[in-house]
Amino acid sequence: MRVLKTLPLIVGALIITACTAQQNYTPSAAETAYAASSVEALNNTSTNSKMHSGGGYQMVTRSELIAPQDTLDINVFKVSDLSAKGLKVEPSGMISLPLIGSVKVTGLTIIQAEQKITQRLKKFMQDPKVSVTRTDKAITKRVTVEGEVKTPGVFPIKGNLSFLQAIAMAQGLSTLADSRNVLFYRDGGQHRINLDLVRTGKIPDPTLRGDDRIVVLKDPAKVKEKKIMDYLPVITGPLSLLPAL
Repeated sequence: MRVLKTLPLIVGALIITACTAQQNYTPSAAETAYAASSVEALNNTSTNSKMHSGGGYQMVTRSELIAPQDTLDINVFKVSDLSAKGLKVEPSGMISLPLIGSVKVTGLTIIQAEQKITQRLKKFMQDPKVSVTRTDKAITKRVTVEGEVKTPGVFPIKGNLSFLQAIAMAQGLSTLADSRNVLFYRDGGQHRINLDLVRTGKIPDPTLRGDDRIVVLKDPAKVKEKKIMDYLPVITGPLSLLPAL
């Protein structure tokens, strides 16, 4: 009888524990500062490089360079026979053009490709005018999102993709996710991102790069809450079979 009387108290304590496991939290100034510094460290890992163009150097990003599987249109002004549309850059980095044959264009900017083709054509014609247009950019960058998301996977990065957008592509967080403690791997380094602070705009939303990896960890408090809630029917079930006392 004494056990039966104390059983509701035990159940109540378990429910209170489960409910208090997840409370609204306000990040401290130190926590916000740490989260901001982590994002700043990510943003400071530059992918820019110096490329020589004409009389000097200019800063370009990898995404600006021609890559395998890009699609190019080559136009030689007033010489349609030497022009070509829809050229797919081969895995070797080459494209094939009338008269001058194969030309390697990977790793070049559009302007550099124009200059290279122009120089080759000068052997056969006077003062050629060449324009290169990239009509389709190959998807060469991907981000991996794993852990406590609804749909883990490897997703293409086409254009600019942010940290929040990558989480959305994975269909959001699972019920056990720790949104304050997301691991972000880049170039061999590990960073911790507070997703809640990114969502509220208190820290910047990092822009992703190729081969970035996001791992969403489990929240220990949510795991504990789930175990409690899963265990409650085991405790409360027998009570429904007892006669009213």
